[in-house]
Amino acid sequence: MFYVTNKWIGGLLTNFPEVSKNFKKLTDLAHKLNTPSEQEGYTKKEVGLWAKAKEKLEGFYGGVYSMTKKPDALFIIDSHLEDLAVSEAMKMGITTVAITDTNSDPSLVDYPIPANDDAVGSLQLIISYILDAWVEGRNASAQNEKLKIKSQKEGTKETINRSNVEEKAKASREAKPKTKSKTKKA
Repeated sequence: MFYVTNKWIGGLLTNFPEVSKNFKKLTDLAHKLNTPSEQEGYTKKEVGLWAKAKEKLEGFYGGVYSMTKKPDALFIIDSHLEDLAVSEAMKMGITTVAITDTNSDPSLVDYPIPANDDAVGSLQLIISYILDAWVEGRNASAQNEKLKIKSQKEGTKETINRSNVEEKAKASREAKPKTKSKTKKA
């Protein structure tokens, strides 16, 4: 599940090709910092600058840098504060579920949840229900996929068994000698 904990970065959905360049840059910096052979030939200061750049990019894109396609839905905690996320989702046709307080417009969101977006207890309760529903849906989807694959395999086996039975019946018909029936002429 992808997430953004800091302020929404503009263009994350609407300008994805450009933002994905920053994802690649973050991935490359992480690889350079984790591989000592990549650091050979560079000064300690240059490697330190890489680490700072990586930290900055992780702050912006840490929860979404492995995203390869647009999400199916967005869950937004404060639709008033994150109005940019709401407008980008509307432009891209992405379903939005948002907690809407009295200061936000619930008509901009596909599925508004009227609640206090400042109270920690309220947020914990709602987020726990949303996460439980997501896990349940993911598990049900995985189970349906397994059943689909299993039924496809069984359907293939059934088709093979039917063709084997038909071949055996045909072979037995061909193997039987044809006899002429004797009928009396009257």
